[in-house]
Amino acid sequence: MKFVPNSAQYYLEGQECMELREFDDQCVRITDTLGDVYEGRATYYNRDYVFHEYGCDQEALCLTPVMFYQDDIASIVSLEDINGPFGHYSERYGLLERTCLNGGADLIGEVFDSEDDDRILRMLYCLHDSFEPLADETEPGMAPRMELKNMLDTLVKYDQDERVVNEAKNLLEKIMA
Repeated sequence: MKFVPNSAQYYLEGQECMELREFDDQCVRITDTLGDVYEGRATYYNRDYVFHEYGCDQEALCLTPVMFYQDDIASIVSLEDINGPFGHYSERYGLLERTCLNGGADLIGEVFDSEDDDRILRMLYCLHDSFEPLADETEPGMAPRMELKNMLDTLVKYDQDERVVNEAKNLLEKIMA
């Protein structure tokens, strides 16, 4: 897929042009202009909405909770036809989840509030693998242990996906040990 700057159009090799809005509600891989790669389910926001809410006069895709303005995107690939060991994704969790982890409780909470069980599960895997820094409540930028415990308790109580509930329970056991 090739990005055409300032046009919000993306070209798939051998296929017709796709507009940014055509990636709405699709699992995608975005490479930003810095070369960082993020994977997640995209939500499209039109130019008017983005300008009104964020003051930026361009279209955007959001991989909750990270916003990618049109000018930030170097390339984008739909992962909808990919079905590997990690579903549509290339790994168990990625830069998007690590970014949320480093952003602290607010960003982690946005992921948990998304009601996207695959996204929540990826965040839980990242939290599980990053347990040591989480255990220390004084770690800068990390979610305090009790705030994280409350978020996990909510997932256990209300989430319908057994995978999410089990992973949240496992993480709760580590936190409370």
